[in-house]
Amino acid sequence: MAVLLLSVVFAGLGLAMVHASGVHMKINAFRRFSALLDCASENGLKRGLLDLTRRLEATGLAAPVTDGRLDAFRAGPAAGFAPLLEEAWGPVFPRFLGESFDGMFWESRADCAFSRLEDRRGHVRIAAALRIEASGGLARTRARRRSTLEASLGLLAGRLPLPAVPLHVKKAMSEAEKAAFLEDNGIELRARPGELIGPGLTAAADGVIPDDPGPLAAKALAVGVFRPGDLSPAELRRALGLEPSTEPVPDGVYLVETDFGLGGVFVQGDLDEMVLAVAGDAQVVVFRAGGAAWRLEFSPARGRTVFETPDGSFGYDLVPLPIILVNGAVASLGGGAVGPDGRVELAFGGETPAVLGCVDLTIVSADRVTISSDLVLEGVRWRDGVPYAKGGEAQLVIYAAGRDLVSGAAVEGGIVVAEGAPADLKIQGSLTAAAGGFRIDGEGKTIELLGALHADAFEGNGNRLALVRDDRAAAGEFPANAPVTAAPLLAVFSLKVLAWKEY
Repeated sequence: MAVLLLSVVFAGLGLAMVHASGVHMKINAFRRFSALLDCASENGLKRGLLDLTRRLEATGLAAPVTDGRLDAFRAGPAAGFAPLLEEAWGPVFPRFLGESFDGMFWESRADCAFSRLEDRRGHVRIAAALRIEASGGLARTRARRRSTLEASLGLLAGRLPLPAVPLHVKKAMSEAEKAAFLEDNGIELRARPGELIGPGLTAAADGVIPDDPGPLAAKALAVGVFRPGDLSPAELRRALGLEPSTEPVPDGVYLVETDFGLGGVFVQGDLDEMVLAVAGDAQVVVFRAGGAAWRLEFSPARGRTVFETPDGSFGYDLVPLPIILVNGAVASLGGGAVGPDGRVELAFGGETPAVLGCVDLTIVSADRVTISSDLVLEGVRWRDGVPYAKGGEAQLVIYAAGRDLVSGAAVEGGIVVAEGAPADLKIQGSLTAAAGGFRIDGEGKTIELLGALHADAFEGNGNRLALVRDDRAAAGEFPANAPVTAAPLLAVFSLKVLAWKEY
């Protein structure tokens, strides 16, 4: 009887274990099934987002649009938004994607709708709402899992400030040719952690790089709109405050004074050296040429400017317009440090700030600009090859026009990294060479550029260039005195995920 009783007990326990195992297997199977559905749906969103970002990086960083389409959009933003996107990018929205893998399949649909518009005169800043809907499932089942992603898309349309375009080469190239160009020239495009759309290469034969420095020169000289060649020596002398004459302006550095305050700085002739430095709350610019030196020091916080020249020192309770016009070449440009004796010399190492944290400085050169040392802005630090800025609002623009600023005659132009520049040169700014190209001389260099680069040609000479977008450009904020694109463009400057929902 005991044996029989034990047999019944153990049989019952065995049956209970078998039943529990069956329930456990069913629960695990359901969990696995649910997890696979979640994975399929999640893949739909991830793949849909990746597909869209690749499409935007390929064509959305700078796509041409017509003035007529822009005018129609300004007149009716809600109705004109979709036609504006289609003219620039083609039929992107709605964008569909369907894929399958290992018994799973997923689908996604991306839509974009107009949200708001901010008019900034020459261009408009657009906020758009992006929505991606995805569903995923398993083969041989009817079950589906849905998920949605909501994001904001930042766009710019019109004649854009050039810093809005991360990297441009004035040459028509296919996508395959762009990839080969980047690899052959040692160009690395780095995205910041969490940045969905990083810098990309745009290439076109025209429409981006302007070849007319007239608007910036007119603004600095306070002479109204003109094109190089229209301004006579007598008019230029009048703008610079020189004695009336029809003779050409003598070589030298001139601080423009107007009835309303100070204008920019005009340099006639080639410079041996231009050094940018920070001294306390003041921006310092030193010009050296032919054995003579000029020193401009201004403090936006104190509203005070001191201009030291070979003919004397002049003080103003004003600050100048931060545009420097060089009607010639700059043989050596770099950041410097102010010594105990007040002398400013080039500094190396990438730690010494060259531009004050509250100054947007624009340098327009007719001829070639040679960069000899680091050009970093106040408050910027590099960590693991990625620059970080804390609270800085400064930006630096260097524009080599390849044209005489007065006569309009073609000159060599171009921007060159000097052979003797540091091997790990750091530059924070927007560099534009309308003619003469961008070239890196020497060997074994890795140039870290925080900003943008635009050139009609590129010569790496076996060196490397790592480019990261500037913080303010990535936020859609640009210098007030930057050159603008030659033709209207539509460009993406940001993509941010706001919400991810699963059902």
